[in-house]
Amino acid sequence: MSALRDQLEYLEGSSPFYAERLRGLREHVRTAADLPRLPFTTKEELREGQRREPPLGPHLCAPSERLVRIHVTSGTTGEPVAVGFTQRDHEANSALGGEAFRIAGLRSDDIIAHCLNYALYAGGIADHMALEASGATVVPVGTGQSRRLLELIPRLRITAIFGTLSFPAYLAGRAREAGIEPRELGLRHIVTAGEPGAGLAAVRQEIEEGWGATVADTFGMSDMWSTMGGACGEGEGLHLTGGGHAVLEVVDPDTGDSVELEDGATGELVWTHLRREASPLLRYRSGDLAHVWTSPCACGRAEPRIRIDGRRDDMLRVQAVNVYPQAIGAVLAADSRLGRHCVVADGDPIVPPLSVYVEAPARIDMGGLEGRLRAGLGARFVVTRLEPGSLPVAEHKTRIVHRTARGDVLPQAVETVRRETAT
Repeated sequence: MSALRDQLEYLEGSSPFYAERLRGLREHVRTAADLPRLPFTTKEELREGQRREPPLGPHLCAPSERLVRIHVTSGTTGEPVAVGFTQRDHEANSALGGEAFRIAGLRSDDIIAHCLNYALYAGGIADHMALEASGATVVPVGTGQSRRLLELIPRLRITAIFGTLSFPAYLAGRAREAGIEPRELGLRHIVTAGEPGAGLAAVRQEIEEGWGATVADTFGMSDMWSTMGGACGEGEGLHLTGGGHAVLEVVDPDTGDSVELEDGATGELVWTHLRREASPLLRYRSGDLAHVWTSPCACGRAEPRIRIDGRRDDMLRVQAVNVYPQAIGAVLAADSRLGRHCVVADGDPIVPPLSVYVEAPARIDMGGLEGRLRAGLGARFVVTRLEPGSLPVAEHKTRIVHRTARGDVLPQAVETVRRETAT
């Protein structure tokens, strides 16, 4: 893989951080299969480097005068990390994202409202440019504009919305408050990002039926490529679009040992940039826990597909068992009758069982669901049914896990059930 060898040579010659890391090792790495010979890069190393050498740290590889933009990661897992872009980086980011959005269903005749926050992280302006690269016409709405958006959809003939998974349900609620039935607005596509749950059949069905539109999820990372995967709707997972600009590895999240990249592989995703100039990453431990498919998809595309199942950072330690919130979601997703859910963890350390509250019809067997969760995840659960539509949705992101020990405010429906149960 000449692109990998070229990238490693570039790293060694452009950054003291990578020069030290690659010393005596680069000549032994000729293909992606040789990457495990090299050490990992972690987000904490990037943070520490940027504290010592602001703004971009010693892993910056391009001269500062060649930078056209600096993004900052969202900081949901700790201190934000700054990410530099050269013009070439920006063009590649837009192209990869544009392809992902086309896979998700956008076409040149679409007019899409971009409803993510236009702030420091790459989901704003970088994804805006990627949406333009898809061929669609972009309306830069941002957040906090729900009422105005409802007026603009018919006026501008908007056909699609891009936002978090929570946003369509939130906007539907605002529409009905204004006496507008969402289906009557004529949207064709809803594209989501930045929040798990688009794989839940009941959640997807609720959005599709409420809006009369298709729902497709996308994947990206501010410090890798802002959007680099899209769901085609015909097979499991999201198609990766970064083949010429990234190498994917899968490792055991506990040991760091390599996992063979084959159909059905699971583990932590590790990324290496190709053809990245400003802030390239080498064997970067993403913290994302995922399922990978390498078999051809029914849509005809052959690139790998991924489904994010959780994050190492989100792990709940329940006695001797590690439980990942999105792994709970994956078990629930197997039943198309189930809707939104939340998890409540009591105590510090957490005292079992974990409480799961899920929107479901009355005929659902909660005991059977508890058994499937315990069999799949190894911890004890108590599952409580909520009426469909009980759990709130936010304009940006909706909290799934609530820790009572840190004073998290519980959803009203959950608080009511817990109060009734206690009495």
